[in-house]
Amino acid sequence: MTGRSLSAAFRKVINWQRIPANSIQFKSQEKELSFLITYAVFYIISGFFIGLAIKHYPIPILGTTDFITDVWYSIIFKIILLLVVPAVVYFGWWRYTMKDLLLGLSANSKNITATVLLFSAGFLLNSGHMQSIRESFGNFTDSPARLVVGIIMPLFIAAIPEEFFFRGFLQTRLEKKWNRTTAILVSTLLFAAWHLPSRYLLANGAEGQAGDWGQVLLLTGIPVFIVGVIFAIHWSRYRNIVLLVLTHWAIDILPSVSSYFKIPT
Repeated sequence: MTGRSLSAAFRKVINWQRIPANSIQFKSQEKELSFLITYAVFYIISGFFIGLAIKHYPIPILGTTDFITDVWYSIIFKIILLLVVPAVVYFGWWRYTMKDLLLGLSANSKNITATVLLFSAGFLLNSGHMQSIRESFGNFTDSPARLVVGIIMPLFIAAIPEEFFFRGFLQTRLEKKWNRTTAILVSTLLFAAWHLPSRYLLANGAEGQAGDWGQVLLLTGIPVFIVGVIFAIHWSRYRNIVLLVLTHWAIDILPSVSSYFKIPT
């Protein structure tokens, strides 16, 4: 093969998409995109007020000490504002269905294998938490409940709402309006930005130090942005929302369980 042929073949591999954004039909693309961007900005701002509520009027779930397991954060900020409200708009107001998000995805052996492998890899990524969880299990009379809640909550406060809103809803429409690169960067910047206000007000440890923007940007902003770019590229290429949700959930399970057992992270 000539150098030009090799270059063309490489570009074809890099640019391949299972479902190009231009082939996806939206009911009212401009209005939907305007709403989603506006809502994403509102969500970032609401993170600041949620942080203040947790700081001054905390409502810990099961007596936990991590702010992400507070009612204000888990129920109000994540489940209501990022899961329920967008779902009502998308499925109720706009009249889309899950079929519109799946984009013809089929449960073939290749997709199932990829999902199992990435779910396993995501879970094992935080396997260092397992020993501490085992050691703490006997310290609580309601340990089974804490374990179940710790496993289930990240699916509904992180994996489903974040992947649906920032990848499935927002990024796809940005791609169709602009291009893949811009859509990935903009959706990921918005995805990373909503993490920052609450960490600036409340973080104390691995995610930075409250009151120190430099630490919060370094320890939360940059890692979240990198992970967001990886997930955004995968969505742009494969349009596999099920794999993204399950992988995201797998990554968050053990840190979530650790929080419910009051294990410092």
